[in-house]
Amino acid sequence: MSDFYTPSMRLYVDRLVDWDTYLRLLHGGTPDVASEVGAFRTVLETTAQLAQSFERRARESWHAEAELTPDGGARPPAHIRDAYAQLKEAGLVSLMVSDTYGGAALPAMLNGMYLEMVSRADTSLMTIVGLQAGVAVDIEKYGSSELRAKWLPKFTSGEVQGAMDLTEPKAGSDLGGIQTRAVEQPDGTLRVSGSKIFITNGGAEVHLVLARDGDTFDQSKGTTNGLSLVLVPRHLDDGSRNGVRVARLEKKLGIHGSPTCEVVFEDAVGWRLGTKGQGFRAMLDLMNNARLGVAAQGIGVAAAALEDAVRYAGEREQFGQPIAKQPLVLAMLSKMATNVEAARALLYRTFALVDLNIARDAALRRGDLAPDVAERTRAALEHDQIRARLLTPLCKYYATEICHDVTRDAMQVYGGVGYTMDADVAKLHADSLILTVYEGTSEIQASFALREMGKGALGVALAQLKDELEAIEKDPKRAALAHLVELSLGRIQDCANVLFTDLSYALLRAKMIAEMLINAKTASELLLHVGADPTRIDLAEAFIRRRMIENESMAKRIEQNHQGRIERDGRILAEAARVEG
Repeated sequence: MSDFYTPSMRLYVDRLVDWDTYLRLLHGGTPDVASEVGAFRTVLETTAQLAQSFERRARESWHAEAELTPDGGARPPAHIRDAYAQLKEAGLVSLMVSDTYGGAALPAMLNGMYLEMVSRADTSLMTIVGLQAGVAVDIEKYGSSELRAKWLPKFTSGEVQGAMDLTEPKAGSDLGGIQTRAVEQPDGTLRVSGSKIFITNGGAEVHLVLARDGDTFDQSKGTTNGLSLVLVPRHLDDGSRNGVRVARLEKKLGIHGSPTCEVVFEDAVGWRLGTKGQGFRAMLDLMNNARLGVAAQGIGVAAAALEDAVRYAGEREQFGQPIAKQPLVLAMLSKMATNVEAARALLYRTFALVDLNIARDAALRRGDLAPDVAERTRAALEHDQIRARLLTPLCKYYATEICHDVTRDAMQVYGGVGYTMDADVAKLHADSLILTVYEGTSEIQASFALREMGKGALGVALAQLKDELEAIEKDPKRAALAHLVELSLGRIQDCANVLFTDLSYALLRAKMIAEMLINAKTASELLLHVGADPTRIDLAEAFIRRRMIENESMAKRIEQNHQGRIERDGRILAEAARVEG
């Protein structure tokens, strides 16, 4: 079994992140970088050991379902509860919360690596610990001092878990359709009534509910204005039940151990987080963090499938040799490995950018930077916030689509055995199917990315990439590959010029231009890896030579298949409906 603390994780922790700059901005003064990074490594090493220890039981118990509890809640099956208890005992929950409340104040990148390891062992468990951390971070950012002091120590100790309650029957991706109502009371509390569906970890003690303010309910309907983010616990301070109950559990294709619930709120007492009517903005923070978390989840599942496929292909003999030596199988395994590493590269670089932005913001809030340094820091923060808003949906899109492809290919490596539930790869593929759907489908992520491109983020991203690639081209060993990627930047801009003259066509091709940009950004990142570790040159070259050809193909499809495309699709669908009818 390979180490869950992967070489790529070590490469970023040990060589690719400027921890000195990050820690100076975050805390001020002169940080003890060696001590801090040593603590980071300890967290990851401990997580790796624990994740490996409960992986086997998770696979063997994969069919075990979450269950309703007599008190109106829900809980995961025993193997997940036991694994959670191990993480709790080790202090490995809610890791991004500040040490003021007992947390580890872990950087986003390290938390993402933690989630990847947990997901690799048991992706149902990852949904629970991932949401717990996300909910806690939102409470720390938007909650009052009283709410932070009351709830955050319970999150960091593992005493309570969290759920994010957005989706309703008529409000999926379009949150303007939310009907759950929050009515303010004379004592400042809120009374929440309504129902939510598809709520992950819906039996948790603490729910962050997006609800429409009662006093502006009719005026704000159909918009994301007038929504508040409300903290609603399942139990009140005296131990009595609040008006929160799980009405039912969903039966799912995968992640059986993760309680996916319909949650009903019946005049439940809650407390607003942040500003009245601005709950959607607060929820966006949680959603963006969750999207990066799901990307890490997808990489974890893909890594598990890749490991199984490589092992099986080395053991399974056909025609007198292991099937791993068959050229088509060897090529498939190589592509799987390359794609997992590529998804990691894009995600880890995005996490590093998020961390740097958090540190810059902390330094500016602290106010101890020299005026000229503060001005440069503020400008860099604004610039890189634009990049992060674009990269976040791209990471979620890419990692989860890669996960689907890798787990499917792993089943193919196993042949007929891969279609049976005797093979773990079938379970992993079933788990992978939800990842391209929840926290926004792949199509929604591409549309979000397109919107950011249209607001100027594409120009920022391409300029940044051009600077990176020109610097890489100074190294003779990487120059030719960097030049191939740089040529692709012009093709991306050419396609943008076509797309942004026709909004409908742009939406149709959102996934293509998103993939073109993903390919270019990931290629540049993999070339940066080679600068730190020359042994990774084969991986970078394999990705670049394949993906730059794909970029040119997608560019031609965008440019040459423009006129009449949407109308043609409509006619094809109408004809199909006529034939079926």
